[in-house]
Amino acid sequence: MLHYSGERIIAKNLILPVTLIIAFINPFVEALQFVNPIVYMLDHYALYTAGAILGYKFFKGTLLTFLIGLIPAIAWHIPYLFALGASFIIFRLLCEATLFLGGVLAGSFIKSMSLGLKVTFLGLYMLADSFLSIFFILGYPQYSNVDYKFLSWAPSALPMVGITMFVVMNIVLIYSIVKIMQNAMIF
Repeated sequence: MLHYSGERIIAKNLILPVTLIIAFINPFVEALQFVNPIVYMLDHYALYTAGAILGYKFFKGTLLTFLIGLIPAIAWHIPYLFALGASFIIFRLLCEATLFLGGVLAGSFIKSMSLGLKVTFLGLYMLADSFLSIFFILGYPQYSNVDYKFLSWAPSALPMVGITMFVVMNIVLIYSIVKIMQNAMIF
């Protein structure tokens, strides 16, 4: 299902994933995530991306590994699980570990994907993330201390999370379009 690709491990291939991991897995940022939902959401992006880069560079997977890799990214954005990860360190560590491993699994199949599949999954990601960011912009109580008293932030803290997500989505979209065009030799 998942195999080492035989790619030689060189520092250049590790710089970005290791930087993302160090930037978000440290006591200062972990403490900040309890009170700042923007940092908590950026942590999700960073760890999933770090895993996806390593999966892309060093592993060969299948469509099944890709689909299994999507499960943590979806699950940790279900309101109750989202709130648990934001509020309790044990759930945060589980969240971070599974997001990273999900990224590895998903990233391992990207090289093997057809252009149509890449565009389809990019579109599905954009659609799902757009819905979630709209929920945040509207301050849905399911992602705040209105519905989960153990969560430290109020709905008023959520709109900036949604805006941040739109910024990240646009960066991903632009990067993906450029890579697709380069691979199609349009540039």
